[in-house]
Amino acid sequence: MDINENVLSGRITLKMLRYFYAVSQCMHFGQAAEQLNVSKSPLSAQIKELESVLDVTLFERTTRYVQLTEVGQLLKQECALLFDMFRDSINKVSQAGRELDSTINIGLMSSMFWVGFGSALKEFKRRYPEYSFNFIELSPEKQKKALSEHSIDIGLVRSADTRNNHPFTDKVLYAEPMCVLVSDEHPLKSNKKLSLDKLIDEEFVFMNRANSASTDMIIEALLNRGFYPNLAQEVIEPATLMAVVATSNLVSIVPQSYRQHQWKSVIFIPLTQSIPADICAIFDSRLQRASISRFLAEFPALLSQQNVGE
Repeated sequence: MDINENVLSGRITLKMLRYFYAVSQCMHFGQAAEQLNVSKSPLSAQIKELESVLDVTLFERTTRYVQLTEVGQLLKQECALLFDMFRDSINKVSQAGRELDSTINIGLMSSMFWVGFGSALKEFKRRYPEYSFNFIELSPEKQKKALSEHSIDIGLVRSADTRNNHPFTDKVLYAEPMCVLVSDEHPLKSNKKLSLDKLIDEEFVFMNRANSASTDMIIEALLNRGFYPNLAQEVIEPATLMAVVATSNLVSIVPQSYRQHQWKSVIFIPLTQSIPADICAIFDSRLQRASISRFLAEFPALLSQQNVGE
């Protein structure tokens, strides 16, 4: 293909290439149109115009299938490189902008504030008033996706969510164990400490496994004691879990920092066995930013100060 600079700059657009690349990935015009949120007509028109400008055939089309030509295969490879370069360039500009204004984007779950996160952050900002923060409430899996897209700088999750964490690094900000949660009318309420074995006949409510890997970690701990829990209910929000326990005979196993919420009608009982519920930061250690390094270095001590006496 002999394409002069004027043709490239004047007639080939990113939209054409983006539409072509979408079809080349799924090899189906209808599916590509659905992904792009457009109808098939403008999608086909853009690709026909691209073929006209390049004076090539990119797809062999029949009523039964769509197939890339040899030239189409080459353009698909070039588009993949182009979009990777474009994404990297945008991310570099975004990172540079955040470095200049000292803004840190943090992904988290609402329960993080039950461990004194807000007070610790207030002290950090008092020490470093030049820093600002944006908080985005995301499930742990969505935090990892946001990290890979560089839309957040740090994710805050529980220790169970740091498993299968590649390519990210994790650091414990605050170590805490799980404990048993029951209502103040439950037969187990008077126990000073409980072994997992004592819960074999209980019905449980846990956080939804799609939103928290901690549930799987708890179930693994119970399996190691020789039984699978009778799971009566799964919920999405920690506050919902607290309400369910407070108004029923269901029990749960939760981070001990949930006590900070001061929910009425529930009792927290320490466990004999140790199930970690540590607050961890996940981040991309390949991205060097002084503000993030300082936050990760100093924030653990500030969180611990908020939880003295736990």
